[in-house]
Amino acid sequence: MPLEHVHDQLRLRHPKRSFVQYRIDRPGFVTPIGHHLSTAMRYTCLIRSISSAGAVLSINKTLTLPENFYLEIHGIRDEIPCTEFKRDGEELVVRFNMFLDTDFLDLVLGRAPQDHRA
Repeated sequence: MPLEHVHDQLRLRHPKRSFVQYRIDRPGFVTPIGHHLSTAMRYTCLIRSISSAGAVLSINKTLTLPENFYLEIHGIRDEIPCTEFKRDGEELVVRFNMFLDTDFLDLVLGRAPQDHRA
């Protein structure tokens, strides 16, 4: 999967972080960041897979996006700042501008938050 390319770059800098990729096939929205951080438009997408570092999206291949935008997962109010990593037709690989918190990732995956202190 293309998200592994994002993970390969990050593993060297963050060797203790988990970059497990989860297939979720969940609807979402992409909101481009415009002039002065305005967010006038919002486009639908399908979030194919996600990890703490990025995601693979299916989006209309004719849609032109800026390099940076927000990703919103349907049913979750938080927006995730993203940067385009690679695009091939309808498949868009994005890198999150900060790692997702493990509790937030658990919420996205629909599982109960775990105690991650070991």
